[in-house]
Amino acid sequence: MQRESILKKIFTSLEFYFVMLLFYFELIFHFVRFGATPDYLMYKILFAVFYGIIFGIIANVFKRIVSIVLTFLFTVFITAYFLVQVVFSGVFATYLSVAGSIKVAGQALDFTDVIAKELKEEWWLILLFILPIILLAVFLRKHLDFERQNIYVYMGLVSGAVLLFIIIMIKMQMGRLAVYSAYEIFTDYTSVDMSVEKLGVMESFFLDTKLGIKEKMGADDNTVSFVAEGKYVDTTNITTEAQKDEPDNGENNKKTEEEVEEIIIDTSPNILDIDFEELMEEAPNENIRAMHEYISQAVPTNKNEYTGMFEGYNLIFVVAEGFSGLCIDETRTPMLYKMKYEGFCFDNYYTPLWYGSTLGGEYADLTGLMPKNGGYLSMAKSGQNKNDMMFTLSRQLLDKGYKVTGYHDNYYDYYDRNISHPNLGYDWIGVGNGYEPEYSDSGVMLWPQSDLRMIENTFDDYANEEPFHTYYLTVSGHVMYNFGGNAMAQRHKDLVDDLAYSETTKAYIACQYELELAMEELVERLEDAGIADHTLIVLTADHVPYDNKEVEDELAGHTLDSTFEWYENTLIIWSASMEKPVYVEKCCSSLDILPTVSNLMGLDYDSRMLAGQDILSDSEGLVMFNDRSFITDRISYNANTESVKSLDGKPVDEDYVAAKVIQVRNKFSMAENICNYDYYRYIDDYLEKKQEK
Repeated sequence: MQRESILKKIFTSLEFYFVMLLFYFELIFHFVRFGATPDYLMYKILFAVFYGIIFGIIANVFKRIVSIVLTFLFTVFITAYFLVQVVFSGVFATYLSVAGSIKVAGQALDFTDVIAKELKEEWWLILLFILPIILLAVFLRKHLDFERQNIYVYMGLVSGAVLLFIIIMIKMQMGRLAVYSAYEIFTDYTSVDMSVEKLGVMESFFLDTKLGIKEKMGADDNTVSFVAEGKYVDTTNITTEAQKDEPDNGENNKKTEEEVEEIIIDTSPNILDIDFEELMEEAPNENIRAMHEYISQAVPTNKNEYTGMFEGYNLIFVVAEGFSGLCIDETRTPMLYKMKYEGFCFDNYYTPLWYGSTLGGEYADLTGLMPKNGGYLSMAKSGQNKNDMMFTLSRQLLDKGYKVTGYHDNYYDYYDRNISHPNLGYDWIGVGNGYEPEYSDSGVMLWPQSDLRMIENTFDDYANEEPFHTYYLTVSGHVMYNFGGNAMAQRHKDLVDDLAYSETTKAYIACQYELELAMEELVERLEDAGIADHTLIVLTADHVPYDNKEVEDELAGHTLDSTFEWYENTLIIWSASMEKPVYVEKCCSSLDILPTVSNLMGLDYDSRMLAGQDILSDSEGLVMFNDRSFITDRISYNANTESVKSLDGKPVDEDYVAAKVIQVRNKFSMAENICNYDYYRYIDDYLEKKQEK
């Protein structure tokens, strides 16, 4: 009888209730988002028990009525947070960092239709998470023990929680040496995705909250660290495939021996003249010293036959909203087709989905650095802190006397671009500070706006002021993809009516057609102005259509692998002056745009200080993804499953894999700390002082 009483006391306690609640939530979340794999499930269970005890103790130490209220409030809070992560990850294919997103939370209202779509599609999952609240309100509140326990029970519970935490730490310590180990993520929280993946939703919330508080207080107790890289790092050179005479003949355009002898190609490293020993001696702290040491030992990329190919050219850089190369069609989109196949043709180009959606994609495109995965939005932080962005194309070309302008056919201050983009060097213009949007007949501002109209209304602002660098951030390809609310899809509905696709896919093609019209208009105006053959156009996506993978599956004709294949895309680097295309088989990504274009335009930059690399150099290709998975010209590595696949038909070299894992880890660390510590300013100041001497 006494045993039954004890068991009843345990099973009706608030500690047991919260343990089971968190266990239930973590288990569902794990299997829905990560599948049946048991990897790291133990940590999620242990943290569920730990936090369940903590929540239970807090709810139970007060009087009965307060205890009841706290139990309901905690349950609602926990449920809401899990639901937010479910919906956010369903829409953006990444996890929410509260600390990093709270400043722009109001702008999330712009995605209400996307969120509504997600809720509709995963209603059953939402119901599973809401179920505990219903049970608590209807049934459990009558059976739970809301009375205070005696002091000895609380002492036992606290002791148990402490013991459990020690067990978790011991288990983490046992595997601490592995790259991206649970211990490393716990002690050096740098990625909300990896934290949710390996430690669970609840523990990620507390790590994220801790980081947010530290950033708010201006605290900096992080230690910059890099792992020693192995012998294979950057030593396997895969030469870019040579030019081909015709786009479809499949043969290399080989030079004769006499031509090779006549042409002297500068293959020196793309670096700046920097004495890192001097910098390390003068470093203000150990973190900056660690950055100097790492970069001084990094292997640079080399100049090549394409170095300076477009030196002095005008540059127009287009980041196209939600663009996928799968919608390029020779008949339907002839200009995009022309630019893709008559310029540099990148057969293995990827646009990874970075944290912060468009803003994260922009940051990678414009800076050659990956944004931080949670904690803050890197583009916004670099602007707010007025970071030195010396290697961006805008800053480099501004220093060379170019007219540098940026345009966006949405609000100019969205995501604080009114702060970040002028800091990049752009005279930044959008809706609200100079760009007049288009309205419907009833006076309602169209959504999304027309990219074609943006070209028409802005071209004359810069075309007569050579040399110029113009940046366009488009919006016509924005979600939602339907004919009921998407103005651009409605505008081009007739174009897609007869296509054998779903309504969503047809709407996607229709709204992306506005980009085709914009590029037609841009090239035509360049030709009319007589400057087409002295202008370089670069076009890439900010991200794939992340909330509509089924669209890309349908366009591809099969279900795309969601780790790598989904992110394969198109990069356009084209000028009317190019007489024949250049085919590039090397794997590459949006991180590589900045160094590649810098090299093509003959700009002085230091390739060691960018996460991306010049695609046209002789360095091995490397594509890095938000979750630390990566592709090289030899292998693909899935960081979630730690599985490796050979891509060149040769046996997998374990030492090579280990070295690449470390190299990727270090590049992420470098990119984060360049933003954290305004690292480029130390380099810029050093170079200015050196020039003055």
